[in-house]
Amino acid sequence: MERVYARIPPAARRPSRIVRLGYRLLGSALAPLTWLMAHTVSTPGLSFHPLCARLGWKMLFGPAGPLRDRRSPLEMRWLLHMVFSPMVLTRYFEFDFAWRHLPRRPVARYLDVSSPFTFPVVFMSEGGAAQADLINPDKHDLALIEQHIATCGLSGSCIAHGCLIEDAPFADASFDLITSISVIEHIPRDREAITKIWALLKPGGRLILTLPCASRGYALYTNVDHYGLLGSDEQGYTFLEYLYDEPMLSEHIYSVTGRPAHCELYGEKRDGTLRRELLRRWSGEYWRFWREPIWMGRHFRRFDSIAQLPGEGVIGLVFVKP
Repeated sequence: MERVYARIPPAARRPSRIVRLGYRLLGSALAPLTWLMAHTVSTPGLSFHPLCARLGWKMLFGPAGPLRDRRSPLEMRWLLHMVFSPMVLTRYFEFDFAWRHLPRRPVARYLDVSSPFTFPVVFMSEGGAAQADLINPDKHDLALIEQHIATCGLSGSCIAHGCLIEDAPFADASFDLITSISVIEHIPRDREAITKIWALLKPGGRLILTLPCASRGYALYTNVDHYGLLGSDEQGYTFLEYLYDEPMLSEHIYSVTGRPAHCELYGEKRDGTLRRELLRRWSGEYWRFWREPIWMGRHFRRFDSIAQLPGEGVIGLVFVKP
């Protein structure tokens, strides 16, 4: 498999606290307007944003929120994130895809494998499952998940686990629904991870995945260890993710699950657009979050096949276990 190396430039100097506050206030004022404008460029995920905003306001003014409880573990900035900027980049498509393909009725037991915390928290707050297990090996992400669970009042129905999927402490055929949004590609032994996930799913259960893709697949390495879980190679680079083409999907995913019951594809209109934006953000340049929904609609569109992609994209997959 081809390896691609991307060097992330040194982080830019962080703006002062006053500048950051100004950005946040300005962005919060502009976010509703840009959300409305994004409808003109057919950005996906716009109907998911109000669900996040409603939950954010509920958490903010709830009994465990920072406005009513000074001991609240959740910082105000994360509640503002939930209200005004719950999605970034391809998450607009991914959250929308996963939300549209959830079971219509609540399930008994749900597992989320290291997705961004927004999605499973919103799903559970909407009564999507009687019991949820959320796993994440990243200590920072795990702490955020636990804080959101507590602030939402979901401690009785949600349990967060700090572990890799390979070490998940569950019996086979335990779950009616499993989601994993942009996670599997970061696991070097992705086929083993999919095998474990597939074993945990009950017959008749549903698995929803999203994965990055490209017309020609490759493994991406960077000079920064983003998650602190993998060591670097002899050149000082760390594996970041796979970008899947059709042969890779067949070998790494479909060989375990079979072909998906449904799939959709969303990708950049011009090669390099997403990678340049990611490098800019990774370097520490300040993120103008209020522009996000319009930016996505202008630079991305739907495609019929991975072979049509001029550059990078993301694919949503739904599997139903026989």
